[in-house]
Amino acid sequence: MPDERASGFILFRERDREREYLIIRHRGGGHWGFPKGHIEPGEDEQTAAQREVEEEVGITRLAPVPGFVERIAYRFPRGGEVVHKEVTLFLAEVDEDGVPGKGEVEAIVWLPLSEALDRLTYPEQREALHRAAAFLRARRGG
Repeated sequence: MPDERASGFILFRERDREREYLIIRHRGGGHWGFPKGHIEPGEDEQTAAQREVEEEVGITRLAPVPGFVERIAYRFPRGGEVVHKEVTLFLAEVDEDGVPGKGEVEAIVWLPLSEALDRLTYPEQREALHRAAAFLRARRGG
């Protein structure tokens, strides 16, 4: 059983016939990842993920891709204890650029797949992005 649960979105857009993915830099720790955050009481995973995207990058128009759900789990130290965190990631296409939200997000960047994979800090998120890109290729032929 995880100590913490969170959810978020792998966001993509089509620009000049190239798919780009949104990667954010977290202010605390400086790591690069996806917009995600804690699930609040009374929220389901997708509602929490949509709220977090709006709070962290200001994007409100999401077109979720049906059938893609990725769960990643990892452990990290906090205050002398090891925390087990489980994150559910959904996939959505967007038509907004987004802006770093006040608070946790220091920067945002849209990158093609290879550059996004290089930029992501943690291997679990790189694996999730690989699976999302493969899912989109299989679903849309590209």
